[in-house]
Amino acid sequence: MNEINKFIAGLNDNQKKLLVIAVVIVIAALFDRLLIGPTMSRLSSIEEDITKEEVTIKQDLRFLGYKDRILQESEEIDPYLTKNKLSDNEMIAAFLNKIQNLASESKVNLIKINPNPGEQDDDYWKYQADLECSGQLADVITFMHLINSDTALMKVDKFNFSGKKSDTDEIKATMTVEKIVITDKPMPPKAQDANASSAPAAS
Repeated sequence: MNEINKFIAGLNDNQKKLLVIAVVIVIAALFDRLLIGPTMSRLSSIEEDITKEEVTIKQDLRFLGYKDRILQESEEIDPYLTKNKLSDNEMIAAFLNKIQNLASESKVNLIKINPNPGEQDDDYWKYQADLECSGQLADVITFMHLINSDTALMKVDKFNFSGKKSDTDEIKATMTVEKIVITDKPMPPKAQDANASSAPAAS
């Protein structure tokens, strides 16, 4: 310590000023390295984390928007889905019963109705029925509209009208009604595929 004091005492005024400046510079450098540098580095890291979190939050908000849209679409589609797939005979019986109810509602007389065997596609089952009916033209049109607008996913695939009497609006109509069955569960394998997969391998 005495040596340092002697060293400082031996300096002239300019040298002492330079020494003070040098000490200040060294202290500032140490302060920057030990405190300011790490602090700024930490702040920079925090800013990067905040930016990443903002991006993640924006993505999450966008996904939430998609979720709301999907849920809304699911609610709109839900009435058209068949919750429990019945056997073919039960599905055909329900299909024909629905047609009969709609015919009665629209005051149309069903003369005959012939169902066709159900067909299985990759994503749905399809049922068809050929029917013959009669009634006032307006009632038959109403009957067809009820079929096409029902949530049971039915439509009039083809039709033909013919007049019964020239002095009345009563007509006779033949039409093919198609029904699509879509379930809320994955489709099982097609019947022929299931049979093929269960068949024993040839030796």
